[in-house]
Amino acid sequence: MRYSLLISSLIATLTAFGVNATPHTHTPIRRFSLTGTPTQNENLTEAAAYARSLTRRRPTRRATAERRQVSDTPNIDIDIGLSVSNLATGSPVGNLVLGGSGLSLSAEGGANLLTSVNALWESRPERRILVPGLNPDYPYLGLVQFSAVSGLALGPGLSNGLLLTGVASPGTAPGATPAYLPNLGNPTVPFNGGETDIWTIDYITGRITPQWINPDGGTPITYLVSDGTRIAATGDIAAFNNANGLGWFPITLSYSLMEP
Repeated sequence: MRYSLLISSLIATLTAFGVNATPHTHTPIRRFSLTGTPTQNENLTEAAAYARSLTRRRPTRRATAERRQVSDTPNIDIDIGLSVSNLATGSPVGNLVLGGSGLSLSAEGGANLLTSVNALWESRPERRILVPGLNPDYPYLGLVQFSAVSGLALGPGLSNGLLLTGVASPGTAPGATPAYLPNLGNPTVPFNGGETDIWTIDYITGRITPQWINPDGGTPITYLVSDGTRIAATGDIAAFNNANGLGWFPITLSYSLMEP
C-alpha cells in the first residue's frame, strides 16, 4: 500500500515538472511586412515616414562619410548713395554730393559711393567706403581733423571735431589710430590726422555710423553733425558748437542702393 502511494506521488511530481518545462510559444514580432502584404504609404506619422526612409538609404561607413561643408557666400560690391536726416525731427537734410570743394549736401542728386556687402551680413563694423567720382587721389570716405587747431581725441567736454572728406590711399586699417595722410581739404603738408575704415553699416536698417579711434586707442561715442552743408563728427555736440559756431545739429546717415 505504501509502495503504491509512493509510486503515485512520484508520477504526479514528474508530470507537473514536465508541464512546467514545456516552452511557451509567442506570436513572432515582425519588423517588416511579410511578402505579399500591402505596405502602408499614406497617413504615416512623421516618425514612421522617417523610419521608412532609413530603409532606403545605403549604408555608409563613419570613416568615409562626407562632412557637411558650409558654402562660402562671396562679397559683392554695390553702389550706394548717402542721405542725411535730422536726428531730432527725422526730416531730410540732403544727399551727399560731389561739390567743387569736395563733399557737401544737396537736396538733389547724390554721389555714387562703393562698398562691399555679403548676403549673410546684418551689421558690419570697420567697413571701407570708396567715392569713385571724387578726386582719384583721395578715394576713401573718411574723417579728418576739422581744422589745424582741432585735436584728434573725442570725448565729453572736448570741442574737437572731424570733417567728412576724401582721404588718400592707403587709408587706415580697421582699428587703427589716426594717420597723417593727404586729404581733399588738406592736400599738402602738414597733413591733418584722419581715419577711413571706421564705418559700421547696418544692412537691416540702412544706417551708417562711424566709430572713431582716439590716439590712445579709446573708442569714444562718435556723433555725426551737420550745419546743413557739411558733415562732421564730434564727441560733444555742445562743446563743438561753442568752438566752431552755433548751428551744428545731430544727424543720421543712411544709405540706399543706386541705379546701375
